[in-house]
Amino acid sequence: MRSSLLRTSLVAAAVAAVAALGGCSSSSSSSTTTTTSGSSTTSPVSDLPATGSVDGYILSVTSSPRTGKVGATTITAQATLKGTVSAGTLRFEVTDAPSADKGKPASDQSVKVGGAGRFTIPKPFHPTKAGHWAVTVTYTPNEATTSALSVSGEPPVAGSQPPFPQLVTVVTG
Repeated sequence: MRSSLLRTSLVAAAVAAVAALGGCSSSSSSSTTTTTSGSSTTSPVSDLPATGSVDGYILSVTSSPRTGKVGATTITAQATLKGTVSAGTLRFEVTDAPSADKGKPASDQSVKVGGAGRFTIPKPFHPTKAGHWAVTVTYTPNEATTSALSVSGEPPVAGSQPPFPQLVTVVTG
């Protein structure tokens, strides 16, 4: 248990350090598990949007549902762009890959944007197998002088905790 808490703290510190060095900020909330005398309690994951910002704009993402069953679950995602937003593309991906560097997403859809606003994944995703399905939304501006930004529920590398667990849907068989 102590090793797990230390690892979680180190991952959180590393994510914060990368965000600070990269000139962007983000917010997340995660579930926490407390174990006392053989019993455990899990706090719910926040329903707040997963949010990141860079270069004068903010990308906030929500997805639903949190849980579901194969054949009866439809994953939806919405992204809101605020601030100084130039024309560009929002890419919505849904994957059950163990990390961002593994495989191809099960769903990869794009929406052209002309500025700030609220945007929805064009076709909701229907998982065909059990697993942890993570949503990632990436805004890529057309201007080369503005940075792209991804907000994701997917672990950045194998073994690390998802930065935004509220963008993960757990699907059971």
